[in-house]
Amino acid sequence: MSLIMPIHSWPARDQVLWTSLMQQGGPFDDRGAFAHLRDTSRKTLSDSYGRWLEWLNRYEPDVLGEAPAQRASIERLRVWLAALGHNSNMTRLMFVEGVIRVLSKAEPDADWSRHRKLVAALKRLAGRGDPARKRGRILSSRVLLKAGMDLSGPDADGTSNALQRALKRRDGAMLALLAMMPMRARAFSSLEIGTSLIIRPEGFTIALTEDMTKTGAPWEADVPEPAASALRHYLDVARPFLMARTNQRHDRLWVEKKGAHMRHDTVRLRIAKKTTDKTGIRVPPHFFRDAAATTLARESSEAARLIRPILAHSSFETAEKHYIHAQSLDASRAFMQVVRTRKTARIR
Repeated sequence: MSLIMPIHSWPARDQVLWTSLMQQGGPFDDRGAFAHLRDTSRKTLSDSYGRWLEWLNRYEPDVLGEAPAQRASIERLRVWLAALGHNSNMTRLMFVEGVIRVLSKAEPDADWSRHRKLVAALKRLAGRGDPARKRGRILSSRVLLKAGMDLSGPDADGTSNALQRALKRRDGAMLALLAMMPMRARAFSSLEIGTSLIIRPEGFTIALTEDMTKTGAPWEADVPEPAASALRHYLDVARPFLMARTNQRHDRLWVEKKGAHMRHDTVRLRIAKKTTDKTGIRVPPHFFRDAAATTLARESSEAARLIRPILAHSSFETAEKHYIHAQSLDASRAFMQVVRTRKTARIR
């Protein structure tokens, strides 16, 4: 049984609440507080709220007859949090914050001060997530680029099987492009020829529309070398070969072995597998952004200022964080070198 109650099963009051928040508005209607959200953000909120309703339905079904805001007492939310104890602190924060965000927008005149204090406490507890998850997995962008170029070039050239050669050129192009243009994973997997990937005789341009970026601002840049060469080889040779296997006709950039477009999860898993094969470390697509930020930060403080436009962030906060992270890495490595040197001196 699902832990998330689907919207069509929500109590009538909650369905009306949700519809009003999503209302696009018109000449005679107000625009809903969430009308501007993209589909992915709406889905995240509806899942959090649906999870809350499903928990109530299982353990306190009588309160579903109450007004939505009235149900969400601090005491009841704390009980729910205890029931979510098997989840990470960051996940619990996401669920509770989503519910409070929905309800506070639906009832803006109510007193939400205690609820906001609860969210603030959860944020302090969650911090910035589990740092161990990324420890040792943020490689230099140069390493990731080399992995892609080797896969697209020498590895593919040395493969006699035509299908495997085409797949290696595709995988290599994916790694190389993402290493040099670390866009968000969903935008990367949904690139389309002629719209978000513009092909010109002299090169390529990636053009992401507002709905493809987290900040809601368009992002555009030319594909640099050598990623452009890997992408060109994939488009000229490998992609047509894969498309022809089952006579496919579509404009999605990344295609699977029978020519159908690759789904987001397939792209994500493939990139993680190929980075593991080439570097010994599993690097999912979203870690490529950390790699770019850390690589720039390690270069110099001036280079660190490029993180914001490269990653399409709206502030320099992330750039500063990665610059500090890079300095910490350098300090740790310098310390270990000192330790090794002193050990050698004692042995002698």
